[in-house]
Amino acid sequence: MNELIELTEEEWFDTFKPLPNLIDPDASFSDGENGYMFETYGKELEFVKAQDPNRIWTYCDGDNGGTYIFQGMRVVNRIGYFISEQPVPDNTTIQIMVSEPDLTCDFCGDILDEELEHDPQCEGINQ
Repeated sequence: MNELIELTEEEWFDTFKPLPNLIDPDASFSDGENGYMFETYGKELEFVKAQDPNRIWTYCDGDNGGTYIFQGMRVVNRIGYFISEQPVPDNTTIQIMVSEPDLTCDFCGDILDEELEHDPQCEGINQ
């Protein structure tokens, strides 16, 4: 069974050291100097596919909202890819939450704000 490790974005950058995307000078996930994300098509995708699988990461939409970086090359919900200098250790699963999932009402679909009361007209309030 793999050990799950959850890292912050900063911890991930410091530990695994993503490589700048030198193919596209305007790549996303920029630190002001370099962009780090590789696209899901064309020359950038071919470059990603040619890398060591233990150094590939996928930026994805989460199943319940939010965005995450997961180790490995994924296709479902992908936004882009990263290549890291450091490989992922064997028997380890790493997850990085980039943005938190929205809290959504299961009954009306409204995005809930933790600081505000939910609409009293929602049919789920009285259940």
